[in-house]
Amino acid sequence: MILVISHDEDIHARRVVEHLQSMDQPVLLFDLAELPDRATLSIEYAAGARPRIDYARAGGEHYALDRVRSAWWRRPQAPNLSRVTDANAHLFTANEWNEALNGLWRLLGDARWMNDPGRDDAASRKAAQLRIAAELGLKVPRTLISSDPQRVRAFVEARGPGATVHKTFSCTHAVWRETRRFDDSDLPHLDTVRLAPVIFQEFVPADADIRVTAVDGQLFAAEIKLDPGSAAAAAGTVDFRPNLGDAEVREHALPEPVRERLRALMQKLGLVYGAIDLRRTPDGEYYFFEVNTAGEFLFIEHRTGQPIARAVADWLAGVSRSA
Repeated sequence: MILVISHDEDIHARRVVEHLQSMDQPVLLFDLAELPDRATLSIEYAAGARPRIDYARAGGEHYALDRVRSAWWRRPQAPNLSRVTDANAHLFTANEWNEALNGLWRLLGDARWMNDPGRDDAASRKAAQLRIAAELGLKVPRTLISSDPQRVRAFVEARGPGATVHKTFSCTHAVWRETRRFDDSDLPHLDTVRLAPVIFQEFVPADADIRVTAVDGQLFAAEIKLDPGSAAAAAGTVDFRPNLGDAEVREHALPEPVRERLRALMQKLGLVYGAIDLRRTPDGEYYFFEVNTAGEFLFIEHRTGQPIARAVADWLAGVSRSA
């Protein structure tokens, strides 16, 4: 069995599941939010035998998770404990589920993981990514991660007006925070960085933003360019995501030295899958920004025709296809 750990509203997970089903591969879209009200989990030990792991849905379906041979750590949810309203009881039940599920992942040690949960967690740390990328020879922007307003002010002033961007560690559909340039309107709010550290980086001018989707050594690279006459392009591209609908997206040929360093980065981070954000400057230099271990890829696949979902499905199924 193949396990896709996500939820039904994740269109990327559904696309890969569809590919697997077309290949007659047994697959379970494993939504942890079905627990505890719509499903149960049981791990049973017998003397001298491997544990049996049973996932049972309220509708009567049973899945033997001890037979999982590959798993995609895509967008794991959490058990839905909304009906546990007492604060102490909620903390207790959440901890109990956390212990049981972390034990479950380790019991699936014989499975092939995209990505192993422990490695995925460690690799997602942006501060560490920048250091490793630089050590491997990738260019990274001057960066300050700080909760010290004075350090931030000095960093911004050293760059000059409009030459610094700021961004958060996390960004979700529920809490959207795009990367923005630091300008005079931000100065009165500088003390708020004491509440939580913020990432500040030198602004890197763009000829194109480059999204590289890595799947087990395959690198699907695409360049994202705004219309030179658009308002966003005239202002200087900071974050392509809000203007993606107006951008040209096409397949991109990465220079071989960059490809080698990106493969080395994925290997160093212990990742099978990752969505890597680069920027190519007008001078042809490539700057590394980050790796998203569960980054989206369908917007690239739809507009370039690159078979990324199929590559993910093939890896999970253990299928090798000639280029």
